[in-house]
Amino acid sequence: MNRLAQFQAVCGFSLLGGVPVPGSDALGFAKVTVTEPPSEQSVEAAQTLQEFYKLVGDIDGAIDRIMTLTQEIAAKHSAILSNVDVVKSDSMRQDVEELTSQINASAQAASQTLGAMRAETDKLKLTPEMESQFVGVIRIEENQRRYMLHRLSEAMEAYQRQQNLVGAQYRTRTERQIKIKYTNPDGTAIDDETAKELAQAVLENNLTSSIFQQSKDVLAQVVETRNDIYHIEQSMRYLNQLFNDLAFLVHEQGEIMDVILKNIECTTQFVEAGRKEMRKARKYKKRSRRKMCCLVIVLAVVVALFVLAAVLGKLL
Repeated sequence: MNRLAQFQAVCGFSLLGGVPVPGSDALGFAKVTVTEPPSEQSVEAAQTLQEFYKLVGDIDGAIDRIMTLTQEIAAKHSAILSNVDVVKSDSMRQDVEELTSQINASAQAASQTLGAMRAETDKLKLTPEMESQFVGVIRIEENQRRYMLHRLSEAMEAYQRQQNLVGAQYRTRTERQIKIKYTNPDGTAIDDETAKELAQAVLENNLTSSIFQQSKDVLAQVVETRNDIYHIEQSMRYLNQLFNDLAFLVHEQGEIMDVILKNIECTTQFVEAGRKEMRKARKYKKRSRRKMCCLVIVLAVVVALFVLAAVLGKLL
């Protein structure tokens, strides 16, 4: 039976090398350390952070999913714009709607998780005693929440840029289809300005122009493009609502940054004042050295005069 292991377990000792092998005659020095049991406060802080980082993992996964879905939606829109098969385009449009719903759900879940993270941190600030006890935990949680808010904002801004880009591409496609497939009543080609006006009429669901009666098939394709733009605008409205929900958190982060900047400015002023005081101290130090040197010289001269007077007195 290994009595050494039992001794370590009971006493809390751990031997760090240099221990001879059992049955060996070799001698060596044993380094002993004492492992103190963690305090109740440390255990509670560790449990609090463990629960908090579960929320961090949830929101991190939601943000990664938003970024992945954004790339998938961009690929789907690109395929729709380059595809001529109506059936396949309809199938891809359904995929885009499903992916958009998933992005909205992930964004909403991430926003709710941010609120839960803030609530967990606020629990540690109920009393001044708790805030003093968990000051390190509070700082870690607040920094982590601000970082996750920054990541979520970046992911949603990337999604917004992608949607704006796709919307512009669909409008350009509508104008190109109108210029290629339609002509003016006199048979001349449609210019860019007229194409933009007709494309805007399509977006406004105003299809009364006689030009659109030239080809019903092309008109159906143009209407499908208009519906795609409607879906994009709908997702943008939802995105705008989400940004409004996050506005308070961003504002709070801005206030914290203002406080940090103010502290930095105060620190800069104190450092500058300290530098001035250091310059004065160096000047005073140089002056004191000069005075000391002068004093030493004067004392040396006085001593030399006394010695000279004593020598002359003996000679006389």
